[in-house]
Amino acid sequence: MPEERQIGRRVCIEKLEKRLTLPVNQWLIGQRRIGKTSVAKAALARLRKRGSVAIDTDLSKLEISSSQALAGEIARQAQAARAGDAAVKARSLFDFAKKHRGRARGLGETLEQLGFEDAGDALMTASAVLAEGDDGSPGLDNVLGALALHARATEQRAYVLLDEVHLLAHVERAEETMAKWCREPENPIVFIFAGSEESAAQALRERGQPMASIGEEFELSEIAAEDWIPGLRERFEDVGVRIETTQLKTILQASRCHPRRTMLIASRVRAAAATEPDGAAGPALVELAILDAERDRSWR
Repeated sequence: MPEERQIGRRVCIEKLEKRLTLPVNQWLIGQRRIGKTSVAKAALARLRKRGSVAIDTDLSKLEISSSQALAGEIARQAQAARAGDAAVKARSLFDFAKKHRGRARGLGETLEQLGFEDAGDALMTASAVLAEGDDGSPGLDNVLGALALHARATEQRAYVLLDEVHLLAHVERAEETMAKWCREPENPIVFIFAGSEESAAQALRERGQPMASIGEEFELSEIAAEDWIPGLRERFEDVGVRIETTQLKTILQASRCHPRRTMLIASRVRAAAATEPDGAAGPALVELAILDAERDRSWR
């Protein structure tokens, strides 16, 4: 959901954006449907406006069962974000990329130490590696290396969101690779790890696991009623529904201000009010909408 359509989340988005620019890897772990992904994506959108490459990968919606598949997805998104110079694909450039891409992993080195005379050479090399990476063949380590090289050459950090991060445990060697990059000194890639399977996500960070002691937790605060009420009123007005403040408070009391439950009720109210001649959502209509929403499987 775009930032301007989110209710009561501006402070959270600003806080996450600030943490990412420090830079510190972040963990957004919590129950489903509270807005974790929306907040993370809004922060990434802000960073893109600053010129950074920001990649958003949902491990649950992609057929990612290997680090090669994950590498391919990151490479495709990086190219779509114009990492490097995607128009340059000469054979000599591919050869140059193969020669240097392994060394590009050492982020403590300067571009000159990597063998690049200027940032343009580095960008072209990053482009070539990413162009090869559509099928993940360069490997996750090298694709991240190309992304890091682009970030260093442009002096703009790169960002990678991994949503439903608990599934990383089922991707061979991915945890180790991500952990290595997170621990690299002067790493220009900042990661956001988001997930709704709390116990499984926390298991990634247990002592002895590759990703233990990496990054810090980012907790989404609850949306206050004083933010919900004007936000909901505006949304209802946008779709022609007339509703009083008393009914908005009834909705929030029933949902306990939980984002998913609140929007479930609101969608029922909207649908029911659309059948009313004056588009009004009165007390009886709202009560019925609440009962209907509570029967939805995603309410729990």
